[in-house]
Amino acid sequence: RDGAFPLHVIAIELQDRPGSVNSVAEVFSGRGLQIEELHGSAEHLNADGHAHALIAFRASADRASLVTRVLRRLSSVRRAELLAADDARLLQSALIAPPSGEALVPADVRIAAIDAHTALASGTPAALRRWLAAAKPPQLRGTLRLHLRADT
Repeated sequence: RDGAFPLHVIAIELQDRPGSVNSVAEVFSGRGLQIEELHGSAEHLNADGHAHALIAFRASADRASLVTRVLRRLSSVRRAELLAADDARLLQSALIAPPSGEALVPADVRIAAIDAHTALASGTPAALRRWLAAAKPPQLRGTLRLHLRADT
């Protein structure tokens, strides 16, 4: 099943126009791949009208490379970069219930308390997902969010 394949993330710059996201989704569906997460916003467009988006999916390395090449050929995509789930530029975050005293938090996951009932957990997608799939995972209080650090 898909869980056997590694997680990849594609960072793209996509034109803010009708049909752009649909053309990207068709590249994945046409190759039998499922998009696990799609994060983007047209809130901060580049001067030329492109928005940044991150797409998380599972595939073999060859298939991930193929999808990246096909995305680069789309007229609505200015740039597409394939990233591994442990790339230091990626940060995944999720709202969780604060870990109790006996809960083991991995060294590569950071926790920031928000209030008595909620904390923010963050790390690379590989680290955070590993922790969420552990034998005693934290209780999720919100959805996963994926970010690309611009400063690294």
